[in-house]
Amino acid sequence: MALVDTIKDFMGGFVTRNYTELPERIQTGVDKYLKDDERILLTLLDYRAIYRAPKFIDSNTFFNSWFILTNHRIIIARNSSKFRRFRDIPLSDITQIFYELDNTEPRITITTPGNEDIIEFMKAGAAHCEGLDKKIDVAIENAKKHNTKTGTDEFILCSKCGSKVLGQSKYCSECGSRLDAIFK
Repeated sequence: MALVDTIKDFMGGFVTRNYTELPERIQTGVDKYLKDDERILLTLLDYRAIYRAPKFIDSNTFFNSWFILTNHRIIIARNSSKFRRFRDIPLSDITQIFYELDNTEPRITITTPGNEDIIEFMKAGAAHCEGLDKKIDVAIENAKKHNTKTGTDEFILCSKCGSKVLGQSKYCSECGSRLDAIFK
């Protein structure tokens, strides 16, 4: 049965035709991961998400993932049978954002202190990128206005897998363990 699930995860990325609606299992995981006052503003399937850390050796790329814009952050989630976070980008930390949202190869480059993220969207989903820049800009402006910045002191470590997780999250985004069990 595990082999069947693995094949479904792998093939799921190739057969996805809906560019704007999260699959049910990913949506369920995202809902558990969001803070109480956080809501999803937009979801869009992307082709490639590149995280360029300060050192080249730390750079990471993930193909066929989900771009999830909330009122607090941008979440890049893997397109698999369940929610697996690849990257969180707090909106209030964004210092520069550059849009290339033409119909050939839509791309967003996001700069935060010490990091750069590049999100590239599929040609087939380019029509869904129309107005994306305005939606992101408004979300960033609102986040900075309400100072929803996530400080490093708001993170905790999962007791099961050791991943760094937002302190207000109910479940670990990597292993799925319930986090409030740590405090009981």
